Amino acid sequence: MKLDEIDLEILEILKKDARTSFREIARRLEVSPDTVSNRYERLREQGVIISSTVVVDPSRIGYSFIARFGIDVKPAYSSQVLERMIQIPSVIVASKVVGNHDLVAISVIRDFQHLCDLRDTILEMPFVDKVELGMWIETMELTPHYFII
Repeated sequence: MKLDEIDLEILEILKKDARTSFREIARRLEVSPDTVSNRYERLREQGVIISSTVVVDPSRIGYSFIARFGIDVKPAYSSQVLERMIQIPSVIVASKVVGNHDLVAISVIRDFQHLCDLRDTILEMPFVDKVELGMWIETMELTPHYFII
């Protein structure tokens, strides 16, 4: 799908605040609210917009930090492990990757015991060979900016 400047500007505004009204977007872009509404629906129908969501500050709901897990799995089993990873409530991102590991998972962590328990849970999964842990020490922004240029 080819996006024009108005489509991109609508996405940029909604990326910053998905609650922005079509009327407000129309005012900012100097177009009609119907134009914004029609374009929004087209973007949804064509799968460009897949959801509107709330971004929560993990520290305000009991999570102390964010951890990154690099996971090595036996050949041909990454999909099975990935399916299990996305079932873990504290895992916020899990993906197949190219690089040092087969999978990477990002998780919000309550405390050190939670971190150890999650690492052990991953290591105990069938087909997992190795788990490397990394900690986020500073987060500048926790907002999805997926593919908006």
